[in-house]
Amino acid sequence: MKKLLTKVLTLAVIFGISSMATFAKDYKDLPKNHWAYKQIQLLTDFDVVVGYPDGLYRPEQPVTRAEFSSMVVKAFNQEKAPITNPVNFKDFTEKDWFYGVVQRAVMFDLLKGYPNGNFDPRGTVSRGHVISTIVNALTTETISNQKAKDILENSYDDYDQIPDWLIIAAGKAEILGMVVKAPGEDHYINAQRPATRAELAAFLVKMLEQAKLNPNEKLREAMRPRMGEGIVIDSAEVDGYIATIPAGTVIPVMVLNKQITCKKSNVDEDFLSKLPKNLVTKEKYLLLVEGDCLDGKITDVKRGRLFVRNGFVNMQTHTITTDRNQTATLLGDAVGGYRLEGFWKTLYLKVIKGHRIVIHEGDVLNLKLQKPVKIDLTNGMILE
Repeated sequence: MKKLLTKVLTLAVIFGISSMATFAKDYKDLPKNHWAYKQIQLLTDFDVVVGYPDGLYRPEQPVTRAEFSSMVVKAFNQEKAPITNPVNFKDFTEKDWFYGVVQRAVMFDLLKGYPNGNFDPRGTVSRGHVISTIVNALTTETISNQKAKDILENSYDDYDQIPDWLIIAAGKAEILGMVVKAPGEDHYINAQRPATRAELAAFLVKMLEQAKLNPNEKLREAMRPRMGEGIVIDSAEVDGYIATIPAGTVIPVMVLNKQITCKKSNVDEDFLSKLPKNLVTKEKYLLLVEGDCLDGKITDVKRGRLFVRNGFVNMQTHTITTDRNQTATLLGDAVGGYRLEGFWKTLYLKVIKGHRIVIHEGDVLNLKLQKPVKIDLTNGMILE
């Protein structure tokens, strides 16, 4: 699997979207105080949504049904899923760029065509169709048409404009808190209005939050957790497709600096390291991959002083770059070990001269996590 949300994203529990992913791109027309800034940046980082060559995102622009199909399929990291039983729609062919994503969106029961045999790939996608899609991605409890109507009537001033085919899906979306409301539209579902690019990003994140816990049957089969061998992290907790490595967990890291010493190294110098082996859960679910790189800084250095103290070097990691080319926050503390010497020399250094620290490239240190690390087991993306 490629990168999803996690890349899928959420990509919990995915999360409350306080993802630690390092946003890779800023758009000229998307200020940081935009109501959907975090969702758009998160999905950009996971290649689910993209901007335009002029550096704009155009958050208020509508989206075609073909473009939406692409976003949904990418969100679930299913761009390469084998197409089984393709549907022969009348209004496009295999030569169209969107043929594969539309077929996959239909195959996973996310979108549907129309009774006349068309898909309308170039038509704009409405908020109602988006709501239907995000509910189709889930396994949900059955509710009656009347219950859905009652919920919607109590929630939206324009409930009477919701088409009959959408009533139950909209009711479920409201129960699950998945209906996105742009600023100033709190009491309107706007089911028939074209969805904007900003709204779609927010809808997709909500969809992924729920789908990581209760995907529909076809997605559940496709979204299998990655498996592997390696160092078992006994403290890792698994909830559905999400694993959490708790704060305080100690993991090994291999030093990439040529040398770190308490005699010559200085505070704020780079500390470079990588994982020497895969990290896995007790169930052998793959958490982080051998070779994932961790960047950080030397945070404290004390020289060994005669009759006063032994030397030490403290390091701290701040980011990790995973095998999915994702750069995310990972905060941890490492303390440099003593240089190994013979018994009498060690005693002399400790008691009289002050023991020194020498860390060489390839040495393995223990890194204690400052904060939990949440990982999407289906694709290895760090979620927050």
